[in-house]
Amino acid sequence: MTSLLATMTSVQAKVGPAGQERTGALAGAQVVSSVKEAIAAGSGTVLFKSGTYSGRFTQPAGSSWYASPGTHIRGGLVSGQGSMLSGFEVSGGRVGVVCRGVCQNLDVHHNSQSGIHVGSDGVKLLNNYVHENNLDLNPVIRGNPCWSSGGVHMVVGNNVVVEGNRLINNGCDGVHADIGMRFGSFRNNVSERNTRFGVFIETSCDQLVEGNTIRNNSNAGVYIGNSPRVRVTNNTFGGNGVGIQWKDRPVRNYAPGAVDCSPKNKSGGSQSGNALNGDSVINQP
Repeated sequence: MTSLLATMTSVQAKVGPAGQERTGALAGAQVVSSVKEAIAAGSGTVLFKSGTYSGRFTQPAGSSWYASPGTHIRGGLVSGQGSMLSGFEVSGGRVGVVCRGVCQNLDVHHNSQSGIHVGSDGVKLLNNYVHENNLDLNPVIRGNPCWSSGGVHMVVGNNVVVEGNRLINNGCDGVHADIGMRFGSFRNNVSERNTRFGVFIETSCDQLVEGNTIRNNSNAGVYIGNSPRVRVTNNTFGGNGVGIQWKDRPVRNYAPGAVDCSPKNKSGGSQSGNALNGDSVINQP
């Protein structure tokens, strides 16, 4: 167990800042070599032995799954409600990870539609490396290759935290808060070289985009569509052309089941303290 914990630290340093993981959380963890064993542990804490696990697996609610270095899920993971996922490499699925709790120190790449999907309240995405997802811009749904696609895609969730992640070279957006997201924060992330937007906030509200590095995205760094009360502050831009853009339609279409972000006008949005480095700001409220 000691050697496993020591090597975990080196992997976390590569995937995200070291020190986010408290090895004390693994005291008494069950060491497993199959997903069946992990599921059988129910709401307990397990440590996966290194190796490749093929398939799409659903984690029990309230459990904690930690990965030893070299643990690769080839297919996908659906986290349990209120659970912890930490340290896994996930690739080769349609959606790499569906997060419904805390997902941290993951390396999520080469999934065909999106790297991480969020559709729950209170989710935390911390120190993940999300890259090269949706590279073929396929599937095309309703004529849109960016439908529910990209690095991180989120829909209908309150109080979601996206912090310390690297969102690099994804087809479409680094992160897309899409429909009914409220009281979220995007802090201290790096979003670079994505084929549409670095951060896309759409028909959502009350969001904070702070302290991020957002560079060399193809269409804009931060794009805010039909989303009131979004604050963009103290970020570093460059190479996007358009750093920050607001765009509203006369009628805001909030999908059934999504929160109604009243009032729906764009008043309250703001940008301040950003280092634009030649990028422009368009239609600031």
